[in-house]
Parts: sequence; structure tokens; C-alpha cells
Amino acid sequence: MLQINPKKFKNIENKSIPSPLRPKFRNKSETNIYFLSKRKFQSEKKQSLLKNIKIISGVFILVVGGYLLSN
Repeated sequence: MLQINPKKFKNIENKSIPSPLRPKFRNKSETNIYFLSKRKFQSEKKQSLLKNIKIISGVFILVVGGYLLSN
């Protein structure tokens, strides 16, 4: 039968599950690519939001202008 050596086992001090804020990388180039792509995605999201706001405000101005001119 197998004998278990208790000296080889370590007690777990911190029992909570860690949740990293960013993934771990082996190479520095991988980290740069990850963060650059993340920043690019955020800027694309911001640009699309601004584009939508411009379109909605333009339509609103046309509707209000048409209403005022019809009266």
C-alpha cells in the first residue's frame, strides 16, 4: 500500500478563488497586443456611440424644423 508523506503537502492559506483583472502572458509582445486591441475596441465603441448621437440629433432637428415651418 502507498504511504503518504504529510511533510510534502502544504496547507492552503488563502482559500478564496483569485480572479485576475488581466490574463497572464509569457511574452511581453503578447501583452502589448492584448492591451492595444482592447484600447482599439474601446475607441471603436466610443466612435460608434458618437455617430449614433449625431444621426439621432440630425433627425430630431429635421423633425422640429419641419414642424416649425409647417405652422
